[in-house]
Amino acid sequence: MTDRIERLLNAGAEIQREVWGDVRFSHSLLCSVNLPYRNPTDAVRSYTRSSGPVSLLLEAGKVFTPSGWVDVGLPYGAKSRLLLLHLCSLAVKQQSPIVEVADSFTAFCRDLGIDTNGRNLRIIKDQIRRMSAVSMRLGLQQGGELVVFQGSIFDGVRVEVTSDWRQMPMWTNEIRFSPRFYESLKNHAVPLDARALKAIRHSARSIDIYLWLCSRLWRVPAGKPQKIRWTSLKHQFGQPSQSLKSFKAAFSTALRQVLVVYPTAQVEPVWGGIELRRSPPAIPMKD
Repeated sequence: MTDRIERLLNAGAEIQREVWGDVRFSHSLLCSVNLPYRNPTDAVRSYTRSSGPVSLLLEAGKVFTPSGWVDVGLPYGAKSRLLLLHLCSLAVKQQSPIVEVADSFTAFCRDLGIDTNGRNLRIIKDQIRRMSAVSMRLGLQQGGELVVFQGSIFDGVRVEVTSDWRQMPMWTNEIRFSPRFYESLKNHAVPLDARALKAIRHSARSIDIYLWLCSRLWRVPAGKPQKIRWTSLKHQFGQPSQSLKSFKAAFSTALRQVLVVYPTAQVEPVWGGIELRRSPPAIPMKD
């Protein structure tokens, strides 16, 4: 049994035994559209992803350094997702757009079971730089109206510069979400189980599927299962260059992992895709 499988099974057993766990939060729209899975290279300055009525546009930005403004690439991968979830969760829990952050993200890493070795910290530092500079636009089609949120995720960053420039790294002492994004986050926060996120931390696709199911399953009408075709799933969770056969194998593997840590999810493979049935929320709603 690999460490990854053991981690999934242990998390699933604990969630079944104790339904209440530590809660994380994501914006509901970000549960439908996702960040790049792999580094699109710093030369790629924009990225789009759509799912049904929701559309996401990311535009890479610049960061200010002692030597001036420097281009940074787009955030990508599992760690960028976990980082954004961490920051959104702090904002929701503290009920403030201003989030005080420790001098480093080692506590964040340890909380998710990520080894705090030099390579991992460098990766997270890089994702933080990318996230702090990215501009995000979220579009939602509601009936005959188009609702668009646009702007930076973060409205401000405060860093205390030390005498050792290598210690500027891990982040700021404080970040400030943009007012519009924060207000939208407060009103459309989806609760997630931290134990599940910790167990699937290795896979960006598993994280995306988990967020999507957490946002969607409890809203499926009772007695009216919804079929999602493979072509639609590939559009939402796949890569443009990926064959349908390759995508189906990768998605099925990720979905099996997610269902271990979301044991009440009613999702079944059917001819041509998967079927969603109304399921209890991953985090039970309080009366």
